[in-house]
Amino acid sequence: MRLMQAAHGMDETVRWRLAPVGVQADAYLVHARCVVHVTSPVAFGESAPGLLHSDAAVTPQITVDPTGCHKNRPVCVLGSTEPLNATAAPDAVALAFPQAQRDLEIGLEQLARQLIRLRMLYVLGRTAWEQRHVWKTHRLHLTHQSRLVAAIEPHIWCAHLLDASTMDELDNAAVQTVPKSSGFAGPGFDALPLETALWEFAKRCPEALLSKIVPTGYLQAPLTHRRIPTLSERDLGEHCTAILRTLDTQSRSADDLQKILRLSQPALLRALASLALTRAIRREPSPQKWFGWLQLGVRRRVFSPSGWI
Repeated sequence: MRLMQAAHGMDETVRWRLAPVGVQADAYLVHARCVVHVTSPVAFGESAPGLLHSDAAVTPQITVDPTGCHKNRPVCVLGSTEPLNATAAPDAVALAFPQAQRDLEIGLEQLARQLIRLRMLYVLGRTAWEQRHVWKTHRLHLTHQSRLVAAIEPHIWCAHLLDASTMDELDNAAVQTVPKSSGFAGPGFDALPLETALWEFAKRCPEALLSKIVPTGYLQAPLTHRRIPTLSERDLGEHCTAILRTLDTQSRSADDLQKILRLSQPALLRALASLALTRAIRREPSPQKWFGWLQLGVRRRVFSPSGWI
């Protein structure tokens, strides 16, 4: 926790914090004594040879593959790799300050460079959500010093990112609204699903925004599936996966989901925000409207002066 406090003020462009409960981390900070190196990437949910050591109950361990990743996420390793002996003191693995803080700063700078793609997606998702009032009529152009670096087409759920753009350009880009008279086309742009950007935004946005992102109706009416998520269970995270599995059996209200899954209010709102922005869930259609239509049809059929309709 002392390292996390130090990390908060180390970078002006990246806000490091503990990953929200139930959400997969973007990166891992781990002591060298807790690392088990493997010769090939380990799939999510699999165990690795050598994972269980004699002191595993005392020292939790994670696997790190040759690319320096755990569960496809980069790892910042701190501390000494020297093995402990039977007579080692309990604090033998303690980190030495201020050297640990300097190592942390170097490690976080490397992580930030590795996470540029996610950071760009977050900016695209945040921009799209902030301009949601024009989704039906316009597309969005993000320009930096007269250079177009990204475009968002909400009406077809697509975003375009310039290959050669930088994080600084995207962060400081001006947003322009353009009528959706024709589709976007431009050389050097990568097309990606808008849901991907909105997901990254919902996953790490400030908690204060969650109540604004989740539609009010989602907190009042029963919820059900809308479409199959394009993300894997690992990317969805524990809470979103649990909600979708619970909705497999029947529609549930937000209150029911919170009680059944024992989620805190912020955790529930973050999961619902993520699933709502990626169109994975929706409100259950009201049966009253359907029943009212049936009643109207029966009345017209029986009482129409012109006979049966």
